[in-house]
Amino acid sequence: MVAQDGALSDMPMQVLFVEPVGGHRGMHYYDVELCAALQAAGLDPIWLTCDETARTEIPASLKVVYPFQGIYGDAPKLLRGLRYLRGLARIGPGSRPRAKNLFHFHYFLFPPIDYMYLRVLRAARRPIVLTAHDVVPFDARRRDLIWLRRLYHLADQIIVHAHANREVMIQTFGVDSGAAHVIPMGPYLQWAGQHILPAADARQRLGLDPERPVLLFFGQIKRVKGLQHLIRAFRLVADQHPTVQLVIAGPEWKEPFADYAALIGRWNLSDRVHTRIEYVPDGELGWYYSAADVVVLPYTEVYQSAVLYMAYSFERPVVASAVGGLAEVVRDGETGLLVPPADPPALAKALLRLLGDLDLARQMGRQGKHLVETEFSWSAIAKRTAEVYAHALAIRKRA
Repeated sequence: MVAQDGALSDMPMQVLFVEPVGGHRGMHYYDVELCAALQAAGLDPIWLTCDETARTEIPASLKVVYPFQGIYGDAPKLLRGLRYLRGLARIGPGSRPRAKNLFHFHYFLFPPIDYMYLRVLRAARRPIVLTAHDVVPFDARRRDLIWLRRLYHLADQIIVHAHANREVMIQTFGVDSGAAHVIPMGPYLQWAGQHILPAADARQRLGLDPERPVLLFFGQIKRVKGLQHLIRAFRLVADQHPTVQLVIAGPEWKEPFADYAALIGRWNLSDRVHTRIEYVPDGELGWYYSAADVVVLPYTEVYQSAVLYMAYSFERPVVASAVGGLAEVVRDGETGLLVPPADPPALAKALLRLLGDLDLARQMGRQGKHLVETEFSWSAIAKRTAEVYAHALAIRKRA
């Protein structure tokens, strides 16, 4: 690892990896992989997350602390904000003031509180790195953008997951181009290898017909994920491929599933669409990807998607909208198919192509897995992340 002013010493870097979402919304898969890769690269990450992460699968080798207690649920927002502040206070500005300790943030849940905390860290001369998973959150209001601009300008270095995201960061928030770095999300190969099942077995566990092909829509159900367009496309697919099954699995996010259920009922698709509208626990997630012939990402807006990397880790092809970071990872015609967003006929045509040639679909799945094994390996991601850390340390050293 090389900083701008030369090689760093061999002293281990303590990284305070602040990611408060964790097991609440499936971020723990990413956290576990990146922290493990940073450990393998010789760094010393401490994963600081929420209490809901404690119920997920975590390797014993990782250092995990749960400072964020009770920040989700039905409690009033003010109370949850105070609990979040208490969690940040438990972390403090960090120990080992003369060592190369660094803060790596991933989400800002209460921006005014986060802003005050980052100001404290800057006063304590702590290096700050931020990964902006969603550069502009899809539910952001005008005042949220004001806070985000302030927060982004307090970071020494910022990581995004796609070149398109970097342009948004620079153009929307005025972040210096030298401070914004593109590092991909990374696959989940080791986890998938432990949870993959034969497709027929997975379908039986899910109550699906093991002989009928399966399309999978997985993850939080948001309007920007385009499920409404997939249902319309599935109506066209089912007319030509009457044995196909569509599985929709994931929790609601700020809107009820009822609107989608109404579409399914209106077109008499209920006997072909299987839904599980809730968070899928770790032990069952592999059933869904193992059961699928094709994973569908019909998003209208996205920065990047863990579902895409999970699909490739399970050796499954994808049909995805050509938006955001998806178009930078999906190799059209090789690892999956890209279609215009919000275009049900085009989406249906792509799905029918793979359903009509499942050998081609399996070949694309194999190529997708090879892609993430090589170009998107965690060792390469950790190396690039460590280089960003080195830049942040060099900035604090000169300040």
